[in-house]
Amino acid sequence: MIAAACLVATACGGHTVTKKDVVARANGICIRTLRAVRSVPPPTGGAGSPSALAPYLQKVAPIVEKEASDTRALPRPAQDRALLNRYVTAVTASADQYRALATAARKGDSAALSQGLATLRASPVPALAARYGLTRCSVSAGSGVS
Repeated sequence: MIAAACLVATACGGHTVTKKDVVARANGICIRTLRAVRSVPPPTGGAGSPSALAPYLQKVAPIVEKEASDTRALPRPAQDRALLNRYVTAVTASADQYRALATAARKGDSAALSQGLATLRASPVPALAARYGLTRCSVSAGSGVS
């Protein structure tokens, strides 16, 4: 319990969280997310159709939402804080997009699916991750959706 409180506080024993610490934690989040997304069987048959994408997106959206939640919980050291904040905002926007895609697929809205997928493909997440030094986060977890 004390160890968990220390992790949340991020400054136990006088240890100040550094960018290196955040990079390690964020890379761990990305690895877990990518593994979880890859464990979901991809859509088959008419992979671009709403009926094929709906079950897949219903499983993937919560995984990406967890990634966003974990990412928002990262401490924000002074070094490159603005860049990290932009990355966190972009990850959160991607999670929102996955939720919208799941809804569009469930409703059979092909136009909303196409627009949402285009938005995901244009996401700044991979570029921001690379700029911050997140080597395991430069590939979008949901890149299998296209």
